[in-house]
Amino acid sequence: MSHFFAYLARMKFIQRWGLMRNVREENIQEHSLQTAMIAHNLAAVRNGLYGGDVDPQRVMLLAVYHEASEVITGDLATPIKYFNPEIKKAYKDIERVANQRLFSMLPDELK
Repeated sequence: MSHFFAYLARMKFIQRWGLMRNVREENIQEHSLQTAMIAHNLAAVRNGLYGGDVDPQRVMLLAVYHEASEVITGDLATPIKYFNPEIKKAYKDIERVANQRLFSMLPDELK
């Protein structure tokens, strides 16, 4: 049995770091849905108004999963992630390992 979807279900429990005063907390599941909707619309605008050749469904899919590794790593505030090149590289390495771990949970038929 795959644990992939059980891990993704944890997205609703991972709170995002607020960089400014927020009136309510936001989790990475909410953030990913909002990002996916905006990304899909931006791709459609690119294609419809600016002659682009972007696949809106692929853009939306990538946005849905863009925070998935954080079910393993948790969220780290952006100013810390990008404070200097060494920290940025280390965090990207951690994200890569987390993404590989999630991907390895999928049954071969779904990879």
